[in-house]
Amino acid sequence: MATTRRQFFSYSTSRPEIDRTLNQNRIPVDRVRSSRPTASKQPPIDSIKHVGAHPDDISLPAVDPLVVLLNRCCFGFKEAEYQRALTLDYAGWLQEQLNYTSLDVSALESSIATLYPRVTWTAAQLITDVKATGMNGQAAKELIGATMERQLKSPRQLYETMVEFWTNHFNIAAASTPEVYYKVVDDRDVIRTNALGSFPAMLKASARSLAMLYYLDNVTNTKSGPNENYARELMELHTLGVEGGFSETDVKQVARCFTGWTVTGSSSNNPVFTFSSSQHDIAAKNVLGNTIAAGGGISDGDRVLDILAAHPSTARYIAEKLCIRFIGDHPQTTAIDQVAATYIATNGNISAMLLTLFGSTEFLASYDRKIRRPVEYIVGALRVLEPSLAGDYLTRISSRLTTLGQVPFRWPTPDGYPDEMADWVNTGASLTRWNWVFGLAEDKISTSIRINISFLIGTANTPQLLVDRLSARLLRRTLSVVDRDRFISFAANGGSAAQVLDASSINLRARELIGLMLASKYFQYR
Repeated sequence: MATTRRQFFSYSTSRPEIDRTLNQNRIPVDRVRSSRPTASKQPPIDSIKHVGAHPDDISLPAVDPLVVLLNRCCFGFKEAEYQRALTLDYAGWLQEQLNYTSLDVSALESSIATLYPRVTWTAAQLITDVKATGMNGQAAKELIGATMERQLKSPRQLYETMVEFWTNHFNIAAASTPEVYYKVVDDRDVIRTNALGSFPAMLKASARSLAMLYYLDNVTNTKSGPNENYARELMELHTLGVEGGFSETDVKQVARCFTGWTVTGSSSNNPVFTFSSSQHDIAAKNVLGNTIAAGGGISDGDRVLDILAAHPSTARYIAEKLCIRFIGDHPQTTAIDQVAATYIATNGNISAMLLTLFGSTEFLASYDRKIRRPVEYIVGALRVLEPSLAGDYLTRISSRLTTLGQVPFRWPTPDGYPDEMADWVNTGASLTRWNWVFGLAEDKISTSIRINISFLIGTANTPQLLVDRLSARLLRRTLSVVDRDRFISFAANGGSAAQVLDASSINLRARELIGLMLASKYFQYR
C-alpha cells in the first residue's frame, strides 16, 4: 500500500508529550519579557520536540559527533565540506575553522564588493550617499544581501556563525536613521573584526560604534540630561546579564560615566565618535563597588568597560549564551562552568571558549537539542542541496525569512533574535518550512534556483537505494528502522523496495523524498 505525504506527517507525538517535554526542560516563565516582541505566539507543534538519547524520547538514533559539530557550526554543509571534515577529523576541522583567515574567500568578497559596494564604505561615504540620493535603506539592503551570500557560500562557516551570534548579542536594528546605514560600519568594524577574537575588545569597539551610540541613545547622554538606555543594556544584555548583580544605582552611575560619548561631524559628512568633555560629568562615581575618581574624562567609560568585561557575572553570562547557542536551550551547569572558567583564564578569548565548549562531553551528547532557526533552515536546505543559483534567488530567500520572522538586522529590540525552540516552532512556521523544502525539491521556488537530482542520488535506482543515498547525503545520520521503512514504503509507492525504477519514477520519487527528509525532524534539528 502506498504512503502519502499526509501520512508521513501524521505520526507525531501527542500534546501531553510536548507539554511534558517543556516541563522536563524547565522553561522558566520569568524569562519571557512581555516588553519584548516574540518571534512566534503560537504553541510548539507536536511533531517536533527534543528527541534522541535523552529522557523524554529515545526514538532517534545517536548522531556522529563530527556531524553534530558541523551542524552547530555551519549553515548546513556541502558534500565537499563534509568530505574535508572527514579527512581533517573533529579537532582538525575545528582548528581550521578557528584559523579562518587560512580559508580563501577572495573571490566571494570580490563578488560582494561588486554587487553590494556599500558594505565596504566608510561612515562618511554612507552619509554623503544618503544625503545625495535620499536612499536611507539601500546600505542595509546591501548588508542583508552580503550577509546571506556569506552564509550561503563562505567556507568560513564557524566564523559566519559567530558573526551572527555576536550580531544578535550586540543587536542593532537596521531600521531607523541613521542606524540603518551606520550598521554597515558596525558589522564590518565591530562584529566581523572581533567575532573569533577578544570579547573585551569587541565590547569596547561596540561602545564607540556610531550605530550603537544612536541606537541606544548615548548620543544624547549629557551631564545635564543623562540618558540611561545604553548603560542599562550594556549591563543587562551585553555583559552581566539581567541577574548579574547590578542595581538601579549602578545604571545611573554607569550612565554618568558615559556622558559626553557622542557623534560629531554629521553635518559636514564626516561623522566620527567623539568624546565631548564639556558634556561629561566629571564628579566621582561608584560602579559595582568600584570607585571611579573625579576628573577621569573619557577614561570613566573605558574603566566601566574594563570592570564589566572582567566581572565573573559577565564570564558566566557569555558562557551561558554560547552554551544555549551550541548545546541546548537549557544547557548543563557543568558546561557553563567550564566555558566561564575559560573566559576568566583567557580574558574573554572567544576561540578559547569555543574550544572548551566543543570539547565538552555535554556538547558531544547534545544532538537533537537545538532546532534550526529560520535562517539555519532556509539557508541550510540550500547548502545541503547545492542547487544552481542565479538571478533573484536572494529575493526568494529573503521573502521566506520575512514570513518566518528572521531577516538579518531586523529584530527591533536590543535583545536580538531569540534562540530557543519555543520561539520558532509552531504550526504556521512549520508549514512555511515544509513548503520551502518541497518547493526546492520540485524546482518550484524560482527558475533561479534549480537542484541537480543526478548529483544528489548518484546511481541509486531502487526505493531502498534512494532512501539510503539521500538520508546519507542530506541528513548525515542513521534513520530509525521505523522511519527508514516509512521512507522506503513511500518511495516504493505500493511496489517492492528492491524494484528498479524507470528514469521518470526515479526523478519523481527522489524529489518527493528530498522534500520529506528536509521537512522531517531529522533535518529540523541542528
